[in-house]
Amino acid sequence: MLQYETHGQGPALFLLHGFLEDRNIWQFLADELTYRYTLVLIDFPGYGNNLSQEFPERLEHLAEALEDLRQSLEIHQYGIVGHSMGVYIGLSWLDVAREQPNCFVAINGSVYADSPERLNERKRSISLLNRHKEAYIKMAIKGLFLPEQSARYSAEITELTNRALQCPKAALTRSIEAMSKRDDQVRSLSRYPGQKHIICGVKDPLFKWSMSQEMAQKTGADLHTYQGSHMGWLEAPDLILRVLRTQRIPASSD
Repeated sequence: MLQYETHGQGPALFLLHGFLEDRNIWQFLADELTYRYTLVLIDFPGYGNNLSQEFPERLEHLAEALEDLRQSLEIHQYGIVGHSMGVYIGLSWLDVAREQPNCFVAINGSVYADSPERLNERKRSISLLNRHKEAYIKMAIKGLFLPEQSARYSAEITELTNRALQCPKAALTRSIEAMSKRDDQVRSLSRYPGQKHIICGVKDPLFKWSMSQEMAQKTGADLHTYQGSHMGWLEAPDLILRVLRTQRIPASSD
């Protein structure tokens, strides 16, 4: 179900991409962190180099696949880093992990189930995606950036769009459906005893800064903010690197 590649040495970090993304979004972080960590870069079904696989009906199935992968790789000391949809999947993984991660880093994500308004937005997204896939992808990716960022990130927006256009329509539709079915995960992160961090953009169009503040307070996570929108891995890589470099993950032999 999962495609992955590993780089580096040391304790493991599993990097989980978001909707309309793939493992390539982590390239800058990978270049900077391989001296310290073994990075496990995931492509979920229907994304990146994993286009032939079918995205499951529920995100919990991906969490179970990640736990199976961790066990097959005999990784015992690890961290989870997710962006957007990857946060949802990572939170589900906390519920099924037989060995809990040492750290959890949520970038532009939420612990809450979808509101009624958000559910309606997802239904409209599915309708547009099924009728006009290319138009939907272009609009959706552009909408994750602030208007004044369009010129600055023009090349990255084009690259993201071109890669997302390769994803099967069915995989994208099932991704949206699966995200809409997820449960509230406040308890999952609250009871998680390891190092936990929430990284958010002050002007994120999907998750308001005030909501991220509330999530941090409810779950006991450390909150880190940057002046930007939804694409923290692109807009604030130095902040993410600072957070990851402070994590205490012992070597597996410890």
